[in-house]
Amino acid sequence: MSIIICYAITFLAEAFILKHYCSTLFVSKYSATREWLSILGAYSILFAISRLEIVALNTCAFLIINFILIWHLYETAYICAFFHSTIITIIMGFSELIVAGLNSQNTFNLYESESYLENVIILAVFSKQIYFLVVFVISRIFVKSKIQSQHHGKDLLLLLTIPLVSLWVLNTFNSISYYVALPTKLNNMVTISSFLLLIATLVIWSIYIYTNKKNQEFTEMQLQLQKEYDSVEYYKMLLTQHENQNILIHDIKKHLQSIALLNNQQEHERITAYINQIIHSSDLQTSTRVCDNDFLNAIISRYIRYCKEQNITFRTDIRSQTIDFLKEDDLTSLFCNLLDNGVEAATTTPDSFIELNIIYRPQAKLTIITMINSCRTNPFSGLNNKLISTKSNPVQHGFGIKSMKRIVKKYRGNMELYYDDIEKTFHTIITLKVP
Repeated sequence: MSIIICYAITFLAEAFILKHYCSTLFVSKYSATREWLSILGAYSILFAISRLEIVALNTCAFLIINFILIWHLYETAYICAFFHSTIITIIMGFSELIVAGLNSQNTFNLYESESYLENVIILAVFSKQIYFLVVFVISRIFVKSKIQSQHHGKDLLLLLTIPLVSLWVLNTFNSISYYVALPTKLNNMVTISSFLLLIATLVIWSIYIYTNKKNQEFTEMQLQLQKEYDSVEYYKMLLTQHENQNILIHDIKKHLQSIALLNNQQEHERITAYINQIIHSSDLQTSTRVCDNDFLNAIISRYIRYCKEQNITFRTDIRSQTIDFLKEDDLTSLFCNLLDNGVEAATTTPDSFIELNIIYRPQAKLTIITMINSCRTNPFSGLNNKLISTKSNPVQHGFGIKSMKRIVKKYRGNMELYYDDIEKTFHTIITLKVP
């Protein structure tokens, strides 16, 4: 009876450890009560299976039931759930193998010795302590590395062969340690090999996550560059429209002469149609003139119109010939991302404003771009002083800033960002070296 109680407590401890691991890494689908009932019920099944005393069956049952629990109770893909259940199973075998190796003289007669209960208690207490410690460290590493629980793809199925092979080797080591008396040197080698297998599995998985993240960032950056290219084409179109407007204004005298001619002929309907055609022409849409650079003027004019719609005060002072050295695509990347961030922050702030100034320091050959915009809350996180994403998809966050940094680096400049908590304003200061 004492042995049964000992095993029951052991499985209860394992249930608590699983709950801690999953709560650290995953988001639960259900209430805490349902979580606990599911975990305790599943581990009761494991406890019943363990009474058969078949090592391979216990290992398979532990792997499968943990997989079902993680997949069913938490927001995670089935492949990722299977990976984590495999990791937990490996850690479990690893912890028991260490204790078996350290107590090789006792565990050799584990099922026959008169000190059977004592051996079981020693194995349970020390192995579960090691199990909890390793699980705790691994969960913290996963969280620190921001390894997400949502990963899809057939490549993961191939990746999962690594932990499965490790699990098979570890189970083989464990069986040998239980039933064969090994010299101390071989016990140590088995223990170290098991630890290296665990480390190798985690390293391979981390490399995959890192590579996947970098590929995703590269794809997002390509999309950002494509967006900036499209913006360049859009502003070129605005410049063309502006030129057409100037042409139309230049030719207004000819249009008036044509209207007068139609008036003499009493062609009132044709006059009305002619006038409406001119009035509604896109070439006559008003445009704001804020600087002497036509391309930058087209960019800022668009944001001024948007700010008027959003009741955002837009003030700007751009001195003559301060940014003529910038290429059109660089102008678009820099100022569109800069103003996008400013407009996004100011839109949610009452009585908001955006102030953009560009000056040139001839002595240092530097162009200085400063922008101050209203911002209701501090966008920097307290831990690492990084900008906090306000986008619905955090993966897409940060590429605008990266694009701006790319331009600043290209022109051997510098960019500083800071938040004024008293004035509730966000400040951007960019210096660019003029060639």
